[in-house]
Amino acid sequence: MSDRKRSQGLGANCKTPAEHAESATLHALLNCYHRETGNGRIISGAEAPVSVHSTESILYVPFTQQEVAVYAALRYDSETGRHIFDLPIHVRQKGQTSTVDAGTLAAFIRREIMLSTGADTTEATDLLRRILVSQREIERFIRERSDNAAHLEKLPTFIRAEQSLCYGHLLHPTPKSREGIAEHEVAEYAPELRGSFQLDYFAADAEIVSQWSAHDESATQWISSGLREANSMIPQRAESALNDGKLLIPVHPWQADALRSRQYVADVIDTGHLIDLGEFGPTFYPTSSVRTLWSPETPYMVKSSVAIEITNAERTIPRSKLRLAVAAAELLTTEYADRLSDAHPQFSILADAAAATIDVGSGSESGFEMILRENPFRGISTENTATVVALCQDRPSEPPWVSQIIQRIAQREGRPASKVAREWFRQYLRTVIHPVVWSYFKLGVGLEAHQQNTVVRLDEDGWPKEGFYRDNGGYCFPRSRYDLVDSWIPGLENRVETVCSDEIIDRCLRYYLFINNAFGVINALGVGRAADETTLLKVLREEIASLVEIEPATSDLLSVLLDSDQIPCKGNLFTRFEGYDELDSTLDDESVYVEIANPLTTLFRPS
Repeated sequence: MSDRKRSQGLGANCKTPAEHAESATLHALLNCYHRETGNGRIISGAEAPVSVHSTESILYVPFTQQEVAVYAALRYDSETGRHIFDLPIHVRQKGQTSTVDAGTLAAFIRREIMLSTGADTTEATDLLRRILVSQREIERFIRERSDNAAHLEKLPTFIRAEQSLCYGHLLHPTPKSREGIAEHEVAEYAPELRGSFQLDYFAADAEIVSQWSAHDESATQWISSGLREANSMIPQRAESALNDGKLLIPVHPWQADALRSRQYVADVIDTGHLIDLGEFGPTFYPTSSVRTLWSPETPYMVKSSVAIEITNAERTIPRSKLRLAVAAAELLTTEYADRLSDAHPQFSILADAAAATIDVGSGSESGFEMILRENPFRGISTENTATVVALCQDRPSEPPWVSQIIQRIAQREGRPASKVAREWFRQYLRTVIHPVVWSYFKLGVGLEAHQQNTVVRLDEDGWPKEGFYRDNGGYCFPRSRYDLVDSWIPGLENRVETVCSDEIIDRCLRYYLFINNAFGVINALGVGRAADETTLLKVLREEIASLVEIEPATSDLLSVLLDSDQIPCKGNLFTRFEGYDELDSTLDDESVYVEIANPLTTLFRPS
């Protein structure tokens, strides 16, 4: 492995929080633009302007509409598309070469897309602001997390991993953009700053509560029994409301404050049909999604509506998602779950088993929407357990967590890290990716298992042991195999909006499972010096080939990966440029998809 391949991630040479944030933003912008447009190529240092001369390779990206060119010296050349650069990045314009900061690069990129697509000159002006907001938040997270590397000597615990993502999505232009949280609230509500808080509770008349449950208990019964299981003190005002027949609804404290300011909520409180009980109960911790809240004391996590715009969308839960969550949880009580467990006992799906809202106001959503997700991560079960995105995230002062795990296994076993990485990655694929593909092909249930929706439990030595999928809002059902699902839950199609053509679901799962998830693991292992990406891509190709025999005739999920030089990929930059709200769209138009080079074919084509 050459020195150029031996990267320590995007923060390796950064000395201050501002430099970390600048590096993270520059890397995300340039990698997104290069990947999503295909514009640019790798050149030798000798081909670059003399002031950018380097003995290393350089990513050259011309902005032809503006007669501008960008030159970024490559510290790590990635086959999966997330390069690491030696900063500063240079730009050449009108015969002059200078360095470029993230804000200026963002402006160049926005203008180039605008001129190339014929977009209006006012298009995506908000994108620039959100890029800078995201950069500012990253700087704060790095500055206030003084012990970023301290926990890396150990295997992860569930909440430590959830709250470790200081950089966020590494191929998104605004990974830490959040609209609505005041500056003084960030420390309490941000997972990156290890936020924690009690929930607010409202007590409502049963007549104004809508709820769904896949359990024998209703959602509100589970809320009450969970509070008692946590041995939390329930204040007298709450006990009195329960004795009067009212139902408890938990609300994220930020959302509770927002709801108190809405006139329709105040009007209902004035009637006595709704009581604001304030904060009480066990402490909850925000996970990586910000709005899903975990407590070590309760049998459920709480996914609460919050009217905060995070990355691409406001995180208010549509009523349709409440129905989908519980319908999917009902599926886990049928033969579907039995067959999946028999075939892949190491893989589990966390049920979003109950949901509720308070029916007030004139809109379809009141802001009280919440989902209860089963919580298996309590006590000893939190150990050695992490969301995959946390394992793969670049660390501010260390390589990705997963590569450190590989290096420790290799040192302990006295074997080359590259060999351990190949075995570890193959085991990971069989623990997590195989079950999801099998579920889709054999049972007609697709799961959008991207890195943030996938949790892996490691054994005491660091090897993948169990996989978990979370987020029942990410279920989808191919039309060609829907009859099987309908036999388990008749009429499901009338309750959900994600019964789609195979073509649409193939495209989505190909991105989430392989480009986002598997490619992301490969990149993290490569960036962290554990293995060469080409070697791991070969392992992935072999595992895909072993599954293609069960691919239905109506699907090309895997065959495209094995045969096509170009594959569709979700374009986070273009999705953000176009202003898509991914949570308020159907599966076929929730994002912009672009064609990217497929390393699974281009690297292994017979000579």
